[in-house]
Amino acid sequence: MDIGGTKDFEFNIRDPKFLDEQALWEEAKRVYSKCKDCRMCVTYCPSFPALFDAVDRHDDDVEKLSKEELALPLELCFHCKQCYFKCPYTPPHEWRIDFPHLSLRYKVWKFKNKGAKLTDRLMVNTDLVGKLSVPFAGIVNKLNNTKPVRVILENFMGIDRRAKLPPINSQTLVDWYKENRKPVKGENGKIALFSTCLFNYNYLEKGIALLRVLEKNDLWVEIPKVQCCGIPFFDVGDIDTAIEKAKHNVKVLKSYASAGYDIVVPVPTCALQIKYEYPLLLPDDPDVKLVSEKVFDVHEYLWKLKEKGRLNQDFRVSMGNIAYHIPCHLKSLNVGYKAAALMRLIPNTKVRLIERCSGHDGTFGVKKQTFDMAYKVGSKLFEEIISAKADLVVSDCPLASNQIEMATGIKVLHPIEVLYRAYNF
Repeated sequence: MDIGGTKDFEFNIRDPKFLDEQALWEEAKRVYSKCKDCRMCVTYCPSFPALFDAVDRHDDDVEKLSKEELALPLELCFHCKQCYFKCPYTPPHEWRIDFPHLSLRYKVWKFKNKGAKLTDRLMVNTDLVGKLSVPFAGIVNKLNNTKPVRVILENFMGIDRRAKLPPINSQTLVDWYKENRKPVKGENGKIALFSTCLFNYNYLEKGIALLRVLEKNDLWVEIPKVQCCGIPFFDVGDIDTAIEKAKHNVKVLKSYASAGYDIVVPVPTCALQIKYEYPLLLPDDPDVKLVSEKVFDVHEYLWKLKEKGRLNQDFRVSMGNIAYHIPCHLKSLNVGYKAAALMRLIPNTKVRLIERCSGHDGTFGVKKQTFDMAYKVGSKLFEEIISAKADLVVSDCPLASNQIEMATGIKVLHPIEVLYRAYNF
């Protein structure tokens, strides 16, 4: 099903059997019958060991799997999508295997029928948490690092006390830009910056670096009044809220896209959501195609300037040896590793790619019930980063960066911060 000219995913909310329980289990058994014979994905995440162990217990017969055994692999999926972009049987192959969207369908069904804990629903509401926390950032950041508060968060919110929580900005990126905007001509283009919750509420220094690099390249930037991209709500299967977020953002971004603005996103997960998931969530919205086709990863966009001979390459500071972690969702965007290419333009700078999952992915890496599994997924990444002994460790994903810092004690930069430093601001 090719919706809105994007990718041919197996996720059709208009299908009358989309939320039919029996149809869901039959599709799960169909997919499992192919996966059990391939087993290429066994090391990717907890989902596939759970599936293969269950099948092996029943002598390779998926028809004997209980509902609990059918559900567990889908419950453990945290939508890193590694299996999708490695699988040889994804659409347009006749088998049409799409495990991440099957998991999402299951979680939507579960939410519709069983709901979710209030604490889980609060945890994924990043806009609400961000708006409530920013005015009290100093207090929140201090309390989040004290043992008594972490014990309370673990007992009442299910947030593992060992997890590293993102810091809270003392000021939103949107407000900072209103006060610190620099005049540019905008001859290299007009950008509607999808600021993301993480840059707006949690990582102000990354946002400042982003805006200064865009200004350095004579790009006119506006920050639309968007909401969360909606992907956190996939964690609990709350598709109705994800659709509400998509509707709001498409309506806001359409006016910019129609006015000739490109939509630039600094976090691959959010870019992936807008570009490929919005057409699935809003299959009848005539504006979603216009918006999705104007979405660019920030480094993809800057590399286009390079190809046109318009990228400012006045790099003054070498960055040495960089260990660059490739986030899973950047692979799913299928735009190549443009951040690595940009960093390699910096004089006397070498970039080593590390292609391993961090295991974080939203709430999976912080919930007590999944923390150990997430850490195990990311363990090889952590080992490789430590052994690299690089001058800088870099990742496009702030949450993967958080996970790496938690495990290794090494501060992780966004690629845009590397360019910012190289320009010697």
